[in-house]
Amino acid sequence: MLITPLLLLCVAICLSPTASVIDDSKANFQPQVTLRTWEQAIAMAKSFIAQLTLQEKCHLTAGVRGTCAGNIASLPRVNFSGVCLLDTPSGVGDGVLYSTAFVSGIHIAATWDRDLFYRRAVAIGKEFRGKGVHYALGPMVNIDRNARHGRNWEGFGSDPYLSGENAFFYTQGVQDQGVVATAKHYICNEQDTHRSGVMKDANDAVVYSANLDDKTMHEIYLWPFASSVVAGTGSIMCSANEINDTRACQNNKTQNGLLKGELGYMGNILTDWMGSKSTVDPVLSGLDIDMPGNDEYMGYTLVPFVQNGSIPESRIDDMATRIIAPYYLVGQDQDYPTVDLDRDTMENNYIINREASRAGMILLKNVNNILPLNSSVNTNIYIYGQAAGQTNCGLEQTSWNANCGGALYQGGGSGFVRPAYAIDPLTALMQKGRDDRLQIRYITNQNDFVAINSTFRDRGFQNAKCLVFISAWSEEGIDRTDLYAFDNGEQLVLTVAQNCRQTIVLVNSVSQLNLERWVDHPNVVGVLWTGMPGSEYGPAVVDILFGDYNPGGKLVFSLAKNDSDFGTDISPIGDSNYTEGVFLDYRHFDKYNITPRYYFGYGLSYTNFSFDKLQISQANDDDKNSPVSLYKQRRMRPYNNFGHSGLYDPVYTITFTIKNTGNYYGSEVAQLYLGFPVQAQEPLKILRGFERVYLEPNESREVTLVLSQKDISYWNVVNQQWAIASGTHTVWISISANNADIKLQGSFSV
Repeated sequence: MLITPLLLLCVAICLSPTASVIDDSKANFQPQVTLRTWEQAIAMAKSFIAQLTLQEKCHLTAGVRGTCAGNIASLPRVNFSGVCLLDTPSGVGDGVLYSTAFVSGIHIAATWDRDLFYRRAVAIGKEFRGKGVHYALGPMVNIDRNARHGRNWEGFGSDPYLSGENAFFYTQGVQDQGVVATAKHYICNEQDTHRSGVMKDANDAVVYSANLDDKTMHEIYLWPFASSVVAGTGSIMCSANEINDTRACQNNKTQNGLLKGELGYMGNILTDWMGSKSTVDPVLSGLDIDMPGNDEYMGYTLVPFVQNGSIPESRIDDMATRIIAPYYLVGQDQDYPTVDLDRDTMENNYIINREASRAGMILLKNVNNILPLNSSVNTNIYIYGQAAGQTNCGLEQTSWNANCGGALYQGGGSGFVRPAYAIDPLTALMQKGRDDRLQIRYITNQNDFVAINSTFRDRGFQNAKCLVFISAWSEEGIDRTDLYAFDNGEQLVLTVAQNCRQTIVLVNSVSQLNLERWVDHPNVVGVLWTGMPGSEYGPAVVDILFGDYNPGGKLVFSLAKNDSDFGTDISPIGDSNYTEGVFLDYRHFDKYNITPRYYFGYGLSYTNFSFDKLQISQANDDDKNSPVSLYKQRRMRPYNNFGHSGLYDPVYTITFTIKNTGNYYGSEVAQLYLGFPVQAQEPLKILRGFERVYLEPNESREVTLVLSQKDISYWNVVNQQWAIASGTHTVWISISANNADIKLQGSFSV
């Protein structure tokens, strides 16, 4: 615990009217945590560091050895017990015991449900706090620019607005539990090839440089980090790559200029592990913490540089303040649990994990309503593919090899969570078979075509439903070599489809996959994208297959017919040139009139919906129960950092009615795409709003989406500020990025 001599000041700040105890309507997901404003936290941090010697302040700036992935030093003289930092964005990682493997970032984004964004983050934060971990090293908010990037599964997809909303509510959910969120990897870390560099000598390495223009930086890659800052994140991790030929962790433009200057970020910047390569330049360029610290670039090493004038002591004070302030910001000075990484804090988090798992699964194809299955009629089920069952390598692998196989709950690398348990689809289907008296046969060795072919001659096979499970894996440190399924999964699908008239394919993939070899086969009548579904995979997918849950997830990237249609790919050389600019994913497909296999934002349901009564109005929050007031209340926390620019002020409301016209309870995601005047030089349409709406059959609901000033702005490179273009702005309400899916259209003029 931190104890300062200025106890009365601290008590006064802690008990001031602006300190808050959050009392969310979903009390089950949120403990009573006292939170502070940044101004309060900074004042307390400055009071604390005023007690420290130069050596002690410097000591805070480098990691030390300890029980966690990263450890900020304790200072016993002033009763500071230090800070524990731990992976991952989707649960407590680094091999600890009793940890829930939550659905991954790419999967929660596919729910398009802000409530689930938040509730998942709350559950993750509770597990971190329960183990005494101070920093959760997430969210991962790098954009899915390259389909083959090994870490796409950790992030939130290809769109900056959707990624930003995920980043906001992740930060809020975790920090509401008193745990510091750490947005990463800052910035433009969109491939792992050459991320750590190719050694050119013993002391240096060539890393790739992400080369991009100012407009692209602001409108695509900085956007979700800005959302994290606005949400109030206490920490940001700089990346290992270069940006425009300067290493990220010593890049004055991105760290001091964009992050701490333009965005007004008040927290600390820490390195990705081994991200520092020198001392003076990173410190003067805005870096605050070197992790894990054993390279001796910072810490006590800084003392002589301060003494000889190379680094001002005021900069050391700033670093120490930024390191300590988040500790006070989220109340870690108040009865925070001691560190015990193997403490069981899972409670009943499987409930929210199962809900998020099934909510993020996406129904891509459903010919003649083959799904949902009726267990009283569809009693004969054949299951094929190694991705249906458990892996041969146990549940502890952080990387993959051809001998493992099995259902995937997450990808690999530092983002991997060692799950306490994981339920595969085959196990869950067997339990369903027992309860509903189904006849189930399975072959998980997908290379044993003798056994597979023999099943086609079984008694009763002609009436069978065939479930074919395929998968695609990726991990940190290496990018995917192609966009095809593991272990020739395409051939498995074709073999089964040629013999089974009712073949349903379940795609368990880290990110984009090429489906073209089999998706048009006439016997492939159903395709369910199961994504990266966490340890409740089996129960979640059974819920969808048999209609206990109506799928409503939507793609967070496009699925192309040809890999080259994406327009970007992993750069095999030292430079990664972002020549596509702001025309990424669906924006690129629109620009070049390319038809993908499945559009960004696409996903089917077991029911149908209609849209009506579009109204566009200027924002008004005179009534505390108005949509604008409720929008603001949903986002308000003491630790927010909205700044004074007005960029996040609501300016327009878009109201319409959705009705469930089908026979099943279900959900639809209303997506707001905005068309800008020519002056803005923007893509044809850009996602700027969404809401997932759940309705009973024949039920209708009025929905209001709020546009902020930033939402209707573009980055003016000449004036170096966000600007609103004069002219007509077109509003489309759609159910995907496909123009054919637009349901309502209107406009407003500025």
